Amino acid sequence: MSTFMRFFIAFLLLVLLIAGGTVGYTLIEGWPITDSLYMTFITLTTVGFGEVHPLSEEGRHFTIVFLIVSVAIVGYSITILFTYIFEGIILKAMRERRMKRSIKRIKDHYIII
Repeated sequence: MSTFMRFFIAFLLLVLLIAGGTVGYTLIEGWPITDSLYMTFITLTTVGFGEVHPLSEEGRHFTIVFLIVSVAIVGYSITILFTYIFEGIILKAMRERRMKRSIKRIKDHYIII
């Protein structure tokens, strides 16, 4: 699988994670979308400000599962992001070095347009 495709999948997983957390808190707790989105982000970032509203038993269970899944997905996404960045930089540097070596070896050539 290409690096770009892995990057796209990681981005898509993050978007789905945010949407899933927001929908989950909205359905389980009956909160407005803004409160659910806020709770999703403070849970995702592990800031730990506390709950927006008191959580029910189901809400606590959802938060536990959401934390485990979100740590895994965010970890995967960060790994893919660094891979995407560093592979791109390293490959570009290797191509540039190879091209410079090839140019140094060329002698007595003419470019005809």
